[in-house]
Amino acid sequence: MEKEIISLEELTPEKVLKLSEEDVSKLLSKIVSDLPKEKRSGYVNIINTAFEFRSISSKSRSLKGDLSLYGFKFFSIPYNNKLIMGVKRRRQ
Repeated sequence: MEKEIISLEELTPEKVLKLSEEDVSKLLSKIVSDLPKEKRSGYVNIINTAFEFRSISSKSRSLKGDLSLYGFKFFSIPYNNKLIMGVKRRRQ
């Protein structure tokens, strides 16, 4: 059984710091799939305080390799099979 990461109502900059890159990837996918476009930016800004993220083409192996050297971890995007999402924790 998959554990609940964090609810959107509980999302704060302090709680985002405790999440892993995989948790952030799932949370971003949830935000995009569940919320209308005009309500997403506030949640994305909270996540952006602790993490950087990039969406790149799934065919771009050299860019993926370069970003991996900088600490990005990559995850598939459920609603878009042409892109992958790279997530990296910001230095505190």
